[in-house]
Amino acid sequence: MVAPPLPVPTTLSAARPWPGLADGLLGRDPFAREDRDAYEARGGHRDRRPAGDGADRLSRLASSPGLGALLGRGGAAFPALTKIRAVAAGAARAGVPPVVVANGAEGEPLSVKDRYLLRYRPHLVLDGLLSVAEALDAPVAHVYVADRAAQESVASAIAELDLPARGPQLRVFTAQDTYVAGEETAVVRALTTGIARPTDKPPRPFQVGVGGAPTLVLNVETLACIARAGLPGGQDGGSTFLATVSGAGRSPVLYELPTGLPLGALLSEHLGRADSGIDVLVGGFFGGILPAWPDLELSHPGVLRRGGSLGCGSLHLLAPPACPVRTTADVVAYYARHNAGQCGMCMASTSAIAATLAELADPREGVNYAALLPRWAAQLRGRGACAVPDAVAVLLRALLRSHPQVVTRHLASGCDQCRREPGEPRWGHLFVSLPADDEAAADGVPAARARELVPSAGGTR
Repeated sequence: MVAPPLPVPTTLSAARPWPGLADGLLGRDPFAREDRDAYEARGGHRDRRPAGDGADRLSRLASSPGLGALLGRGGAAFPALTKIRAVAAGAARAGVPPVVVANGAEGEPLSVKDRYLLRYRPHLVLDGLLSVAEALDAPVAHVYVADRAAQESVASAIAELDLPARGPQLRVFTAQDTYVAGEETAVVRALTTGIARPTDKPPRPFQVGVGGAPTLVLNVETLACIARAGLPGGQDGGSTFLATVSGAGRSPVLYELPTGLPLGALLSEHLGRADSGIDVLVGGFFGGILPAWPDLELSHPGVLRRGGSLGCGSLHLLAPPACPVRTTADVVAYYARHNAGQCGMCMASTSAIAATLAELADPREGVNYAALLPRWAAQLRGRGACAVPDAVAVLLRALLRSHPQVVTRHLASGCDQCRREPGEPRWGHLFVSLPADDEAAADGVPAARARELVPSAGGTR
């Protein structure tokens, strides 16, 4: 028996602040682009070049509400202020001005938050970017973005600004639309050479970055949080986060959620029930599939305690009879196709794991799958120039830890749902698009992403 086709890629239907939140990252009218006048009416872009030297400006920035506890929103959850101070220290040691980059590449298929902010809240991002660049005395700040509509919105927003000649100059850089293009060393390499592929570490960008200068790469949502903390009555920079919620037969919604919200509360709002009978692919393709425990705390520490990663904040719901083995296989097959293509270990391991997970539909005799999967889950940590092997390890550990009985059933008798029609792209259902994409193709998938849905000859199905 062959499983029925999966749902087509889906388009975001709404952007909603959590009840009680107002004038946050999503603004008052979520799908209306906020121009300079509207943003300044909220108190934005104040004191564009405040008095004092860089140390004074950095001290004032560090005192913004909640900035000390703000974790980066790009996926790694590294403390933003620690990163900013490391670049300041590196620039002082090297005696050269630093470079600042707003990272809006967003290669994560299940997230739209970065593209949303750049399209509809560009001034919130630019305000944060300028505040950080001014605090670091950086002469140039780049907005690194792949989405064409977002590029146009940011360029328009920059044209609306009246920047002082001696302040940071803003530039928009067209990023490659690939999964690895947003990894911070790939960002630096792209800005330097035009090639968006990760590099070995060390050095890290805060040590040696664009043009050899210490470089700060911050996700655009992180910068939006910094700007929001500086608005009148500034909210705690880390008090909320953006979550793209999809799956379970519902249209995707972009929520602004309180950090630490129990998953059950979100499910009650989104599905009308706090249902622990479903699973959730948390953190996009990076975070693993966990049971949708109602008490799961939606924060980076909370998800980490339960064996996953909040990553970029996206949540894809898998309602019964969705199979967690099948979805894990789909994601690893995506990695096998969309890794950087430069580390032999990464290319070989992702392809081998994708093929092995696909075999669990009809396990082969003589293959010790029960030993292979945990060994890979342990051996892949910290391997490769980018985070793809780590992501695959998280996926495997979450599957083995949270769904051991499901894996055992596959090893014993296979799985009808995991059997696929030849030629069907495994990952084709795991994409979320923004409405009114300029390059909209069939079924709401942007043309650049629609091309990714066609597997290469000999690729993993």
